[in-house]
Amino acid sequence: MCGIAGLTNAQPDVVPLTHRGPDGHQWASIGCGDGSVISLLHTRLAIVDLSDAGNQPMSDETGRFTMVFNGEIYNHLDLRRICEAQGHRFRSKMDGEVILHLWEMEGAACLKRLNGIFAVAIADRDTSELFLARDPLGVKPMLYTQDAAGDLIFGSEATALRDLGADLGAPSVVALARFLTFLWVPNPDTPYSNIHSLRPGHLLRWKRGRPSSDDAYNVPIPHPDQVRPRSMASAVDELEQRLGAATRRQLLGDVPIGLMASGGIDSSLIWQAAGSGIDRAFTIEWRGANDEGIGEDAQAVTVLERHLGTPVTYLDGRDATDEYNVVAGDLFADPAYELTRLISRRANEMGRKVLLSGQGGDEVFGGYRRHQVAPLLGRAFTGPLGTLAAAASAKGGMAGEFATRLARATARRDPFERYMELCTYSTSSERARALGVTEREVSEEIVWAEHRAHWNQLPKGLSFLRKAMALDLGVYLPGLGLSYVDRAGMEFGMEIRVPLLDLELLDWSFSLPDALLVRRFQGKLLTRELARRVIPREVVDRPKRGFGAPSTTLQTNSAEGQRGHRQGRYFALASSILDDWLLRAGATAEWV
Repeated sequence: MCGIAGLTNAQPDVVPLTHRGPDGHQWASIGCGDGSVISLLHTRLAIVDLSDAGNQPMSDETGRFTMVFNGEIYNHLDLRRICEAQGHRFRSKMDGEVILHLWEMEGAACLKRLNGIFAVAIADRDTSELFLARDPLGVKPMLYTQDAAGDLIFGSEATALRDLGADLGAPSVVALARFLTFLWVPNPDTPYSNIHSLRPGHLLRWKRGRPSSDDAYNVPIPHPDQVRPRSMASAVDELEQRLGAATRRQLLGDVPIGLMASGGIDSSLIWQAAGSGIDRAFTIEWRGANDEGIGEDAQAVTVLERHLGTPVTYLDGRDATDEYNVVAGDLFADPAYELTRLISRRANEMGRKVLLSGQGGDEVFGGYRRHQVAPLLGRAFTGPLGTLAAAASAKGGMAGEFATRLARATARRDPFERYMELCTYSTSSERARALGVTEREVSEEIVWAEHRAHWNQLPKGLSFLRKAMALDLGVYLPGLGLSYVDRAGMEFGMEIRVPLLDLELLDWSFSLPDALLVRRFQGKLLTRELARRVIPREVVDRPKRGFGAPSTTLQTNSAEGQRGHRQGRYFALASSILDDWLLRAGATAEWV
């Protein structure tokens, strides 16, 4: 719902992030007890309580705590009643105000109460501390840097930190190598050596003269003890009720709400659950394109338009730019970023500020092809035979390409490495050549390190499928899907919400047995069964496709990679984007 930024021991006169908050902006400087100053900026995208009472920065009744907040708190009415019962007085109906009053009562422990998407900064005048927190799944961004003197600068985007005087630093060779590996940069890295992304579910605490601490307060991880056996029919009943409740919670607002419709199961279920709560859907069509069946997506949306009665705006995918010049300074090599920009721009032109999206459904309910083969990967080790099979299947088109990747994966002895083979778009030699460094500097051990750390924290006894899904939920989703959705939407003042990542729904999903998610190389069984109840079968029974572009549109001047036709094209796209990014950044080969 906005952009936030701030810094310590300075009172700036610039206002970055106005594209994220076109409805107003305000700085506040808090003089602290130890003589330090904390300055906070809020640029507002007014969605809940459109009056001036909802303006930020916002302070509590005593003036001790001052907050800037980006996001939505979906259970704010319940939390408001708790605060009011303790005598707290609210000045607005803005949902984020509950954080201030809860913080008065409970401090940082209150963050565990919040069901929502948020990044928040709170200055404590009395203790001279600044707290930064990010929601458990990383839907909303929080970037920061700390200089040699210990002063902190933070904001919703890296370019905001630059505008506030931060030294972004030289390009990070590890971050750029990870971009060439995955097509995105995992948290806490950014392309800049001095800028860090606060991990999802983490809290950073700053005080002058003391090293900053960065601690987890709520990182959603499944545990085998949560699993509860049940029938498919009863699970579908529960999912219908819980998804309906989650979607209704996310219709919060005093502005019209639209939908990003892909024609797939996830956005279609949200569309059906939202009912009259959305007044328009937006989709992409590829006129005359039959590559990989992608032209069928808009046809499925048309079926849903007739079935649900919501008007749809169809946008030609060829109108999306292919420059990948991310205003916020990030790196993404995914056509879905540009398509989301196209939808967000048109939705903004048509007076919308909020869109619902099906993002997260694959991570929560086992929708990726790599999830479908996870049970096999968990027990299959083919050794040299896998290497031979990979070579034998390398020329078999799209199906052969995935078979090649699968054979290469099963040749690995380490189960973690088997899964990472399916997620990797380049070899160490390709990365080294693109960056002008040695292969050792961009080895798998280095580029996979963040994934390995997350994997190693998972509880014993989890199935391989659950480990794979947890890795995607904790690393892949905040690094790519949620990041590009935020940047593409907020460039045009568009908040994109994700009902399938509602924290109550997510916690319930951890109780589902594997057999209700993936069986016999079929994924997303549960959501597909619900879809068969409530939306037309011709939409449900289509093959799964991502929200993307035909592979023929991935044309660049860079050489294709060695890992197959589609992966090779994506590596070439990433290489081309990186070259352009380095030129815009004025970077040289002086890596850090």
